[in-house]
Amino acid sequence: MDSEKIMSVKIICPYIYKEEADELKEKLGWNIDYIFEEDTNKIGSDLMYQKLWQQCPDDDVIILHSDMEPDNENWLDDLLKYVDKYPEAGMFGCKLLYPILTEEKERYIQCAGGKFTDGTPDHFGSGVNIFTGQKFKELEIDKGQYDKVREIAWTTFGGIYIRRQVLEDVGNFDPSFEWTYNRDVDYCLSAREKGWKIYQTPVEILHFEAKDNKRIRSNNAELNAKEGRNLIRLKEKWAETEYYKTIDIEVKNES
Repeated sequence: MDSEKIMSVKIICPYIYKEEADELKEKLGWNIDYIFEEDTNKIGSDLMYQKLWQQCPDDDVIILHSDMEPDNENWLDDLLKYVDKYPEAGMFGCKLLYPILTEEKERYIQCAGGKFTDGTPDHFGSGVNIFTGQKFKELEIDKGQYDKVREIAWTTFGGIYIRRQVLEDVGNFDPSFEWTYNRDVDYCLSAREKGWKIYQTPVEILHFEAKDNKRIRSNNAELNAKEGRNLIRLKEKWAETEYYKTIDIEVKNES
């Protein structure tokens, strides 16, 4: 790995469950700095991302969740190549895969970028809560259909590279949002409003999705209500703008 390329990049990872953070730390054998910190005050993952990226003010950041696992040892090199190749993009999402297999040993897609379905933020992929086993839409098998760089409307804040200039241009999260959920959508749309593009890459990361915020929220009426209010706030802010529309465009820029 070219150390000069990664000197200004840090992986940031807030966590809730220490045992999951410890598992991920064991896998972090790369020559790159990272910051782990427990959300002891239960402020939610979004504000923890903000807290951690403020601790490294001169660096780009890669946000990982403690329940994520890189699918191959070259994932970081591959991601950095896309960052170098496409200076017009300020955020680069990874292809998140469920850690479950079909009978043919194929994986299901958890998130290959964000879109809008019937006016509500949605993922390319998703469809099951691993923690409960509840299926809420048809699962999408990874057949290589997203193995290209694509411009998208937004991407989830997990398995994502964000340039420091984006963080400076957009600033902190909108304080009118509560706890977590939909802050990442709002931040992506704000970045695009500032002129940045958002690209989804084919870099693969396994995501044990239901092991973090969803587990906390599942039996907490107050947190569910906050998520609902965040969605209302998001729509009030963006639904009538040009940014609140699905984008799915293959990027062919070879510069």
